[in-house]
Amino acid sequence: MKRRIALGCLAALLAALLLTPWTAAAGPYEDVYLLGVNDTVMLNYITAELMPVRRDGSIYAPCTLLLDNKDLELSYAVNRSGGTFTVFNRARTIIFQLNRAGAVDKEGNSYPNQRVISRDGVVFFPLRFVSEFFGLNYSFYNLVLPEGTVPIARVCTPQATLSDTQFGTSAAAMAADPLRQYAESRAEAEASPSPEPSASPEATPPPDEQVAPVDVSFAVLCRDGAGFQSLLNSFAAARCSALFLFTPEDLLTRDGDVRSAAAAGHQIGLLLRADAAQEDFRLGNQRLGHILRGETNQVAFLEGGSQEGNWRVWTGNVAPRGRGADAQAANLLTDINAAAPRTARVTLNDSWNTALALSRDIRTLAQRPYTLITTTEVG
Repeated sequence: MKRRIALGCLAALLAALLLTPWTAAAGPYEDVYLLGVNDTVMLNYITAELMPVRRDGSIYAPCTLLLDNKDLELSYAVNRSGGTFTVFNRARTIIFQLNRAGAVDKEGNSYPNQRVISRDGVVFFPLRFVSEFFGLNYSFYNLVLPEGTVPIARVCTPQATLSDTQFGTSAAAMAADPLRQYAESRAEAEASPSPEPSASPEATPPPDEQVAPVDVSFAVLCRDGAGFQSLLNSFAAARCSALFLFTPEDLLTRDGDVRSAAAAGHQIGLLLRADAAQEDFRLGNQRLGHILRGETNQVAFLEGGSQEGNWRVWTGNVAPRGRGADAQAANLLTDINAAAPRTARVTLNDSWNTALALSRDIRTLAQRPYTLITTTEVG
């Protein structure tokens, strides 16, 4: 009996150490926030681009959380031209204004103090408000790790099996190493010396006089999906169209993405296997006929393929390189500027890192000396 009581006291003590009510984080994890959905801690959101932010006492989560978690059964739509961000399921809909405070549901109820914010082309929404609006359970508390406390916001559906205490124990163990790596990389970045200003007082010529014009066109190999919406947002901001390429297999599960890209004015093409190009081309166009009531002759190959056929083959000369979004963003501009003969045919993928890299570069590329070429102009 005494042993059971002692074990119970120890378990309670461990829970108290791992899980505490929220207070401002301290130590290396200041301004760091974690996300949890049901029994999963979202480790891929421990990045500067995707980490939740705190504004006016509320936690804002990136809209990609809704794509990455099918258990939530929520979808979203961004209407840049109409200035709205909509979250919906089969039963309810909430529409936020993109550029000012205010939201309204489909019954006409107004929520004047609710708003969304944007960072690097990604919309962040008020997590607690949206969770409770759709009947999801929301909790917010601190995980206590050896290096410091870390707040975590958790959203649960009825499918969750772990209590907050059990989840906190699991989350603390799983997030320890990614958090440590994130804190170390942030400390290194903050410790890097800032570049000294140029000593030359002479005015520099405008950019278009320094660098010869560069024609830039884009194709997207749609295999990942995590950065798909962010890419659409970036292209919309630059008023640029691209060629989005899908395998015949992916057309079965990503028909919604195909329609979204086509509705935004982008060209749709097919990704073909070199050893089954004709069959993939036939099958892909058959499926496009059901999705868009049309066909395409634009293709790219997953590996080396033949230029000969009833198609136009996309061949790029620039592609993302580097492990993270920062490296890819820097390398992308460098490689575009080095492209010969001043024509950059950029082959992207729809991963998060690549989408975030483009969101950082697109404003630069939308200005002189760059000219964004629409895909209908690309041979």
